[in-house]
Amino acid sequence: MEAVKEAKAYTLVASTRDIYSCTNNKSRPREGKLPDGQAPTHEPYTGHGGETSVNHFKSAQWSADGTSLLTSSADNTIRTFILPPDLISSGRPITLAPYTSHTLPTSINCIAPYPHFALSSPTTTLYLSTPTDLPIRLSNVLYPSSNPVCTYTLQSPTTEAYLTPSSILWSPGATSFLTGTDCLIAVFDVSRSGANTGPVSRFPTIPSKRHKMKGGGIGMRGTVSALSTSPSDDPLLAAGTWTRWVGLYDSGGMGGTVATWSIAEAADKVAGIGGAGVTQTLWSSCGRYLYVVERKSDGVLVFDVRVTGKLIGWLEGRNADTNQRLGVDTFSADGGMEVWAGGGDGIVRIWEGVGLTEGGVKRNWEWKAHDDPITSTVVHGSGTVVATCSGQRQLYDYGTYESESSESESDANSDSDESRTSNGSGRSSRRSSPSLSSIGSSHLPVATKQPDNSVKVWSI
Repeated sequence: MEAVKEAKAYTLVASTRDIYSCTNNKSRPREGKLPDGQAPTHEPYTGHGGETSVNHFKSAQWSADGTSLLTSSADNTIRTFILPPDLISSGRPITLAPYTSHTLPTSINCIAPYPHFALSSPTTTLYLSTPTDLPIRLSNVLYPSSNPVCTYTLQSPTTEAYLTPSSILWSPGATSFLTGTDCLIAVFDVSRSGANTGPVSRFPTIPSKRHKMKGGGIGMRGTVSALSTSPSDDPLLAAGTWTRWVGLYDSGGMGGTVATWSIAEAADKVAGIGGAGVTQTLWSSCGRYLYVVERKSDGVLVFDVRVTGKLIGWLEGRNADTNQRLGVDTFSADGGMEVWAGGGDGIVRIWEGVGLTEGGVKRNWEWKAHDDPITSTVVHGSGTVVATCSGQRQLYDYGTYESESSESESDANSDSDESRTSNGSGRSSRRSSPSLSSIGSSHLPVATKQPDNSVKVWSI
């Protein structure tokens, strides 16, 4: 067992508790019965996902002004949680209630809050979303309805089928945004929207998809699953694919190709952390180092972009051996760059001074935050607050918990998270053996305990 430093002080200051720790159809009635008179504004839920599908959180992101959290869930809903000003000083964990809930007709691949989001200016409280087989949507989180402000069409030029982006990114100036699909990066002008307007530019990542070698060995083949820009006046765009390639492009993606390389050998043979497709690319604050995150990987690769494909180190022990996207975040601290990552075991791990040491690097500290995989770990701009969300796609026979006695038990234990403060041992959870007769055979895992589908905010 490797030695890990004692965790720094951390305190749970807000949580959704067990409101969403149930099936999709059961979470909405629970959401409507929040304590302390809280009542979210949302549209009627039409039952996407089925009665036995667990309503897990897929991702969470901070707004640019740090006042709000935007989340995406398995019930095809984007929820906005506005944090109170006295979040840290309230003295006890508060119950998070969504200010608005926008339910979309199909599943949501990714969301991107507006870079100039300011709660005090309602015209800026915008976000992009990419529902499957539908146009890209620009919506306002303060609107009670999910009707978009604008829509943007990305279609196949040959079949006219909608192309659903696997990644989306605002440009540095926020006047345009980029999307990643199969062998294509598309650029949209925010001011040009509507059914008959598409991207202003298309940048194929390979010369031709018709070639028998899919580009003839030139460029970067595969679905562009990750996009990020370096923090500089003339930023580089870093793109990653499900086929385990990384590409760098000039002028924030508007220019030519700088370099492309495969990360398979670096991850599998050099670092030994494995991987099955890029889920994130992130940059150090100096723009020198590129962090590459993969699914089914036990770490994070660290590249020096001054030398194409030069692997200088890797982070070990991430515990993310799953096809599920487990979001990672970075923070520029006094001691150097920090990488924050949640694992499939519900533990948040932190690596400090990333880039200062070559080779494999062990985590510096950790703590148990959830009882299910942590799908997002996002650090507030202040560096003193961290938000996490959890859950996984699985089936569950939730009839065991629908009796009046179990509802009473839920109320009695609703404060169980409040006992988790510095160096806590983890929340208690009620367990039950589900009846599988109503579920039948499926390729999805079947829950053997009450799922932990929750959003939590921590003071560090």
